[in-house]
Amino acid sequence: MSPHLDDAVYSCGGIIYEFISHGLSVEVWSIFTADPPDGSLSPFAKSLHARWKEKANPSWIRREEDRHALDFLGGIHRHLSYPDCIYRRNAQTNEPIIKKDEDLFSDEYVVENDLLLNLVKDLKSRLPSDADIVCPLGMGSHIDHRVTRLAAEQLDRPLWFYADYPYAAKDPSSVKAFLPDNAEPEVQEISSTGVDAWLKAISYYPSQISSFWASLEEMDKAVREYASLPIGRTLWHNKD
Repeated sequence: MSPHLDDAVYSCGGIIYEFISHGLSVEVWSIFTADPPDGSLSPFAKSLHARWKEKANPSWIRREEDRHALDFLGGIHRHLSYPDCIYRRNAQTNEPIIKKDEDLFSDEYVVENDLLLNLVKDLKSRLPSDADIVCPLGMGSHIDHRVTRLAAEQLDRPLWFYADYPYAAKDPSSVKAFLPDNAEPEVQEISSTGVDAWLKAISYYPSQISSFWASLEEMDKAVREYASLPIGRTLWHNKD
């Protein structure tokens, strides 16, 4: 489960490559992938469109990037078409939920119950009964990552968790604060070929590179450093 069109590959690209190389079928279900809504956008959403170099509708570009990245890794992409938080509005006031960068990670965010209920219902109806579900821990506290985890936890199924990159790289030791009480770590083996594939897959999201790195070279260095850490190679299993 990937909140946005890059999160799973950014966070688990090497693990995905290794799973597929060992014969497993991997599907990445990206949640918040819908086109922008009709009508005027908030100034913040417009500023992101400009950064992504597509002022009208960057969502189709991002979906294509995701498709190419998953095709390269040998996985399957599924786009669930829920609106990103930058497009959502408060149901009572009609004000944008996100007006500035800080709002993306706000402790004051109140979960949109209708959104959460619809997502849980959708996932329950569509997820195969024999699938292993891997969801984000929500490190960094981005509100869409938090909603994704909440939805996964309401499926009443065993879960695996991954650390959200690049947020997790800022303070790897903080992972303890995001783990369920009964979560058990399982370190995954990622070969040098797997790390190279991880980097290549990330490069398939050119619209997003500038959000986190000044260049592909900087991205390469940062991801290799992260891949060398246990947190970059670990999934946590909640068996209950």
